Amino acid sequence: MEPLALVLSRIQFAATVSFHIIFPAFTIGLAAWLALLEAMSLATQNPTYRRVFDFWLKVFGVAFGMGVVSGVVMAFQFGTNWSVLSRASGPIQGPLLAYESFTAFALEASFFGMMLFGRNRVPKWLYLVACILVALGTTLSAFWILINNSWMQHPVGFRIENGLFVPTDWPAIIFNSVVWVRFPHMLLGAYLTTAFCVAAVGARYLLQGRNKTDAIVMLRMGLGLASVLIPLQIFFGHLAGDYIHDLQPVKFAAIEGRWADEQPAT
Repeated sequence: MEPLALVLSRIQFAATVSFHIIFPAFTIGLAAWLALLEAMSLATQNPTYRRVFDFWLKVFGVAFGMGVVSGVVMAFQFGTNWSVLSRASGPIQGPLLAYESFTAFALEASFFGMMLFGRNRVPKWLYLVACILVALGTTLSAFWILINNSWMQHPVGFRIENGLFVPTDWPAIIFNSVVWVRFPHMLLGAYLTTAFCVAAVGARYLLQGRNKTDAIVMLRMGLGLASVLIPLQIFFGHLAGDYIHDLQPVKFAAIEGRWADEQPAT
């Protein structure tokens, strides 16, 4: 690839993935929070939880749709911008993406409609199950994508044959040691994104004097979740940094802004 074409491809793909990740980072956490709200509504019969759920369900529907649409664009760019990589790594990345479709996307496609429109059409327990399965589907989607990306960051369990990466050890690929640091880091980041968005909306409503009961629930739950998740996210972020330091020292140096060799680097 020509240098200019490479730079332009990187810029285009970076813009695409930067836009796309906004929506999964929000909907993964929001799906789990909605399932929690529905469970609390059934357990306590408190109408406040039901109102808050109904409000955020609309937001979830729009954000989920945007994530799907932007994800399709990103998938096309795998082939248009990085066709050589896609061809070479297809024997590994293709099945991983298929596993995502067979598990995560199947759950989401089956129960997303019930979650959006089935409130008064199915039993309450079944509606709660649908919410839980949609949340599980979004989490599984992140899991398979992180496996795929972690293999690109730390490739294991393969051999090169005729210019192709041929899998030789699927358990090593799926249970890549990097996944178990990067997946919790991503999941906690998604939960924190949701927590702060929910808390921000609750705070805004309180400042405006609107729906105070609902706003207090949103603010308390958002800040409460954030207070628990932030220390965990810092911990897993540190572990992720350690992995990058050990496995990708050049990348770590770029993150730290170290453009010249130093011994020791301080």
